[in-house]
Amino acid sequence: MAGITTIVWLPSLPPLWLGVIPLLFIVFWRKLPSPLIWFLIGLGWSFGWSHWQISHRLSSDPIKSDWYVTGEVVGLPEFRGKDVRFLFKPNTLVAAKGAERHSAFPRLLRLNWYRPDMVVAPGMRLDLEVRLKPPHGFSNPAGFDYELWLLAQGIDATGYVRAVSASSAPDTCALDCLRGRLAAVIQARYASESVAALVKAITLGIRDGFDNDQWQLLRATGTIHLAVISGLHIGFIVVLILGLVRLLSYVLMPHYLRPVGVWLTISVAFVYMQMAGAGLPTQRAFVMVAVFLLAQWRLWHVDLWSRWWFAMVLVLTLSPVATHQTGFWLSFMAVATLLWFAGHRIKDLLGWRVQWGIFFSMTPLLAWLFGGFSFVAPIINLLAIPLVALCLMLVAVDLLFSVLNVDLLVPVVDGSVSIFWWLIGLGAEVQQDLWRVPNPEWYVLGLALLGSLLVLQPKGFPLRWVGVLLWLPMMLGIRSSPVAEGYDVRVFDIGQGTAVLIRVGEKTLLYDTGPGYPGGQNAFVHAVAPYLVAERIQAVDMLVLSHDDLDHTGGHISLRDQVSVDGGMTGSQALASRYRYHVCRPGDQWQWRDVRFTVLSGGNQAVSDNNSSCVIQVDDGRCSLLLTGDVDSDVEHRLVEPERPLDWLVASHHGSKTGSSADFLARWRPSVVVFSAGYASRFGHPSADVVQRVSDSGGVSVNTAKHGAVHLSSKPDMECTTNVWRSTKRRFWSGY
Repeated sequence: MAGITTIVWLPSLPPLWLGVIPLLFIVFWRKLPSPLIWFLIGLGWSFGWSHWQISHRLSSDPIKSDWYVTGEVVGLPEFRGKDVRFLFKPNTLVAAKGAERHSAFPRLLRLNWYRPDMVVAPGMRLDLEVRLKPPHGFSNPAGFDYELWLLAQGIDATGYVRAVSASSAPDTCALDCLRGRLAAVIQARYASESVAALVKAITLGIRDGFDNDQWQLLRATGTIHLAVISGLHIGFIVVLILGLVRLLSYVLMPHYLRPVGVWLTISVAFVYMQMAGAGLPTQRAFVMVAVFLLAQWRLWHVDLWSRWWFAMVLVLTLSPVATHQTGFWLSFMAVATLLWFAGHRIKDLLGWRVQWGIFFSMTPLLAWLFGGFSFVAPIINLLAIPLVALCLMLVAVDLLFSVLNVDLLVPVVDGSVSIFWWLIGLGAEVQQDLWRVPNPEWYVLGLALLGSLLVLQPKGFPLRWVGVLLWLPMMLGIRSSPVAEGYDVRVFDIGQGTAVLIRVGEKTLLYDTGPGYPGGQNAFVHAVAPYLVAERIQAVDMLVLSHDDLDHTGGHISLRDQVSVDGGMTGSQALASRYRYHVCRPGDQWQWRDVRFTVLSGGNQAVSDNNSSCVIQVDDGRCSLLLTGDVDSDVEHRLVEPERPLDWLVASHHGSKTGSSADFLARWRPSVVVFSAGYASRFGHPSADVVQRVSDSGGVSVNTAKHGAVHLSSKPDMECTTNVWRSTKRRFWSGY
């Protein structure tokens, strides 16, 4: 297993020919120890797999390009309002200029089609003109690795449809078309949108029916795993089929039912996996089920733990990058807990014991990975898990009844799903008033895991219940460690927008909240929110909304939903009135420790909205930072003369030509200029002219779209340091 996982931790892939070396060792050194042989085999496999995945990716030169592509729609399209997103398998791919591409050929494209003039259906064949770019996503500490997700899914380029020249019905579309028809049946059969959304999610893996409020409820109550098909749902199916087989064994001959039960269970689990879209979580669960049941059927003399290890190796063989995915560890940890109980308490394997075992083993990991937990969550799950299992069985029977036009179970399904939403809604309300354990530090996590290990020991084990005491540091909760001296800045990679977090001791300032999108979505929840959770930041002492533009205020509501905002400042009179924030005025000042914040411009409603931006200088006497919002060169010209050269500048308007003038740069002389801009955006930020101006002034340009989140740090007796996240945490699949 170590050999398989070694390559995926490298920042870049070595040349392909080096992959032959492990095989040469095996061939010419035949007396190698068996563990070393298996290590080399795993290393060679992972090396070849990684190169194969990367070899299909669209080139990043140029970053975005237009293509004529023919192919077919794969899977079920995702509908978002009037827009649609779908996977597309290309058959031909020709550059728009007429030259056919002979290098990398993408296996799968992820396309957006804005306001399409036709209904996109599974299996549909299309001739399209598309604009493509290589796989790319936000790169932030604690953020979701979208590029890894694309790699694991086999998606080699993303883009959008510009035009369609031809379309035709699918030639063959057995599975995807069946899923599409079932989705339509479910939508028509259940009148309530909330009921239809959950039914489609747990049967077909379709998640686009949930609205923002429902997603928020699921996250808040720790029940999101119930609405996203995973190993839990596969487990429901396995338990149901095995239970039915055992029931029949009392009547028929159990000897002959053993192979029938095993193969029936595996077959039903496989069909369910395919109907759910065969996502990676369901694939992992199916592999584990198949390994354990086949070993049981063949009466292999292999203990449960050996099967567990074999299943893990098999999953990693199919996808070596699985070790970088949270679901992989949670799945195998949950199964390990069940095996632990099976090994020590076979006769006492009762539901409540398993539930407590899962609670003690999983809670520390969940708290660390997902930013804490509430004591309400285990109770809600204890009630919701059997309810979802019941819903899944009822829906399966009801869909069979739909073939006969029998609606007998429709009210029962409606009622069961409605109870589920009521339950988690109630849990979310109760949870707000109860104690919530924050994200633990790494050493607190270690103590809690050790405590869990002790608690889960067999009865009579010495010091068993001392494990509960080792949970106390986690239960008491520790707030984020304050910045000892100086100040710390994070300029997030948030697309075409701005979000800058400044920490001084225990104080936190957030300058803007990133862009918002149609339909109420925003980048804040993906780029900034995970970092706040990971750093245990539960309050923002000062929120500055530079001005009232969606690319700066898009995550405002999401921020207020997640943490408390103790004070606010903005250059917009409208925002100030709506949220009772202070309007920033030139000359406003405040100081945290030795760090002084000074407003140089803002709040002038007589000029354009961009020029009303709050311009703030941050200075501790060692390092200075200037935040300029979206002001243009006129406002820059009116700023006070600096006392000394500037260390860091977050360029105005994402690097637009309207700002960062040569005169301004000559006066302020910034050492580092940070551009917070979108990757391959239609605005073309930062402007090449502005980048050249920065270079001419002696400054260094850093672009979040290229370098990821930017970390600026001012500490005593140290230089003003600048680090970029893509260099700090680079992996071979990370794009520039």
